[in-house]
Amino acid sequence: MASGNDKSRQQDQDISWQAQKSAMTRDRILDAAINCFIELGYTNVTTAKVASVAGVSRGAMLHHFPSKTELIQAAVEYLHDRLLEDYTERVKSISPRLKGSKFRRAGIDAYWQHLTGDLFTAYHELCVAGRTDAELKDILETSSAKFDKHVQESNAELFKEWQGTGDRFLLAMDVTKFMMEGMAVGQLVTNREARVNRLLDYLADRLEEIFEEGSTGAIGRHSS
Repeated sequence: MASGNDKSRQQDQDISWQAQKSAMTRDRILDAAINCFIELGYTNVTTAKVASVAGVSRGAMLHHFPSKTELIQAAVEYLHDRLLEDYTERVKSISPRLKGSKFRRAGIDAYWQHLTGDLFTAYHELCVAGRTDAELKDILETSSAKFDKHVQESNAELFKEWQGTGDRFLLAMDVTKFMMEGMAVGQLVTNREARVNRLLDYLADRLEEIFEEGSTGAIGRHSS
């Protein structure tokens, strides 16, 4: 006959397994939602389509996400978590043997690979939809602050030689961010790879020049 302690342990194990199974189902639904954003576009995503892609029942979907709003909010937060993981892993994969400008150029390449992946494609799809969807826009703005903070911390490590330059550093990072994100979503069709590589080469050289010229150049005139 099983003792009271044995029964208690079995109950704890059952509860733990149920919680794990529930978490796995939830993640499967959120992965499916992100895939739907990429494949169908935000406006065409419904909870029924997400449930179908996830391979879960309507009841399981409603258990985790009773409304589309709750699904979208959770999916945005989940997407940002995955974006953070993706960017962090790409930065960590840069060889420590690279030094100076070569290390910084590798950082630019890592960011470009991040921007051209499926996760950023899904994020851009949401940003476009958020232009005319006030509720989605609010969700994105709240979640984006966390991601921006993480990228700033990563950039501080990648470009640590340039710390202490005040606004010049922040302005240079903004130039990099908005230029590269624009390139990622832009439709450069003809000779795209060659043109992109040339722009990334130019950006890397220009960043080095910015901090060599100090406050005497154009960026110095637009920063404090």
